[in-house]
Order: sequence, then C-alpha cells, then structure tokens
Amino acid sequence: MVTRLVRTPADAGQLLAELGASEWLIRHHELVVEAMQVLALRVRTELGVAFDSDLALLGAALHDAGKIEHPDEMRGPGHAHEHAGERLLLAHEVPERVARFCVTHAAWDDEEREIEDLLVALADKLWKGRREEGLEHRAVALIARLVNRDPWQVFGVFDAICEDIAADGPDRLERSRV
Repeated sequence: MVTRLVRTPADAGQLLAELGASEWLIRHHELVVEAMQVLALRVRTELGVAFDSDLALLGAALHDAGKIEHPDEMRGPGHAHEHAGERLLLAHEVPERVARFCVTHAAWDDEEREIEDLLVALADKLWKGRREEGLEHRAVALIARLVNRDPWQVFGVFDAICEDIAADGPDRLERSRV
C-alpha cells in the first residue's frame, strides 16, 4: 500500500502514477490543475473570495482518481469512478477532505457543496473550454453570499473569468493528447 502525505499537485501526480494511472489520466489532472490555478487566483483577487486554494488544487489534481479502476470512463460516460476514486484515495491514506472531490466534482448541485467543491467542478469543465451554466450560477450565488454582495455584482466578473479560462480550452485539449 502506498502511504503518503499529499500536499501539492506534484505529490498527487506521483501518487496517481504509483496507483497505476495512465499517462492520459495524469495529463488530464495536470490540465485541470492548470485551469484551477488561474480560476483560484482570479476568484481570490478579483472577487475577494477567501477559500483554501491548496485544497482546491489537490481536489483538481485527484478528482478523477477512480478512473484508474474504471478506465472505460476515461473516454466515455459513467459515474462508477466517482465513489471508486474516493475509496481508493481513502485506502491510501489521503485525507477525506481531499478524497471527497472524487464525488463532489460530479455532484456539484448538492446544496452542501463548499466553494472549493464548486471550483474543482468548474475547473474540470473549463479546462477543455466547456461552460456549465447551472454550475456557474451556483458558484455565483455562493460567492455572492461569501463576499456579502448581490449576485448581479458578482456575475459579470465571474463570467469573464470563466470565459477567459474556457477560451484556452482548445490549446489545453491539444496538449491533452499523449
């Protein structure tokens, strides 16, 4: 059993490799982390949201770990990887607060989701240029509550952040080919 304290996305990538992740899956996580880095920085600086960006980066780096056990879901639909990933990470002593992203990145519409959960889910869409209206509206509503503003005061800035990240999606998609 691999037992490791995972503190950085690089640590997470090494753990994924040790657990048998394909080169494609590792690259996917790297590109989601890349999108998350921009998203986290801009949400913090442009909207003034205080959150655990290190946790969100780890979530982005490990959110699809269950695809190690369900490789058919790397190129096709499916949800078996979500709980499988959480179990796999917990079995290798990754803290629950990190392992949860395997489930929450897909179940973002739960009212109990924290800002880090929504940002990981967004990074997993935006990295490839995809916009998810319902997810973005949920994030705007939560950010507005966190910074004590009306949603309309948050929407324009947040929409521009998402648009900029999504605009780089074709380049990241091209770089995802391994």
